[in-house]
Amino acid sequence: MAIDSHMHINNYQLDKPIKAMALKRINKDHNIEKAINVGINLSTTREAIDLSERHSKLYVAAGIHPLYIENQDLNELFTLADHPRVVAIGEIGLDNTADNYKEQRRFLISQILIANSLKLPVIIHSKNCNFQIVEIFKKIVKPRYGCVFHCFKPDEETLNYLIANDYLVSFSGLITYKNAKRSLEIARIVPDNLFLVETDSPFFPPESLRASVNYSSNLIYVIEKLAEIRGTSYIQVEKRTKENTLRLFPKLN
Repeated sequence: MAIDSHMHINNYQLDKPIKAMALKRINKDHNIEKAINVGINLSTTREAIDLSERHSKLYVAAGIHPLYIENQDLNELFTLADHPRVVAIGEIGLDNTADNYKEQRRFLISQILIANSLKLPVIIHSKNCNFQIVEIFKKIVKPRYGCVFHCFKPDEETLNYLIANDYLVSFSGLITYKNAKRSLEIARIVPDNLFLVETDSPFFPPESLRASVNYSSNLIYVIEKLAEIRGTSYIQVEKRTKENTLRLFPKLN
């Protein structure tokens, strides 16, 4: 059984029937053992915690996404993140599609400090900002209890830094796309103990399902592609990524 290390079942873009279907699929899918429902602000984090208390497969990452920092209270985030079902701070990071870089940077630094205080790993969102995030890690504050760059964009220099610090990268349905050659190169060379799998549901369905909503059940396509590119079996990738996920997020155990 696999673990979906990053999904958004309570995303704003999902209407109630689709959310209900996503929950039903997770609860009934014997291929999915657990899933981390990732917050993007305080309200989605609260909802994720509520869902985790009612659905045993769901755990929570509590965080404020760089595109949703307006009117967000970091003190409340700290309180929410101390919940027993919260396994990480995330997703947090930088995104160059907005022009509020200084404020994004402040929120990123503050949330890494919260993670370190609570002894939690962090889940990083990086939209064309790998270099800037690594510079923050090097010069200001770095995650002390683990880190994963989710939906990792192909960048060998950043990968080398992450490997040197025992940080991880995560691969989604994007690696099944026809234009994913550089991502597949990264997927081929990343060490066995430093990669995870995710769906980022409801975003980025696999190539064969691009016209539909992405569900956690589609994690099988990500695992299949990784097994193909790494020259190993589905079972081995599933086993390895489960081990890696449980090591990075010990509260899942």
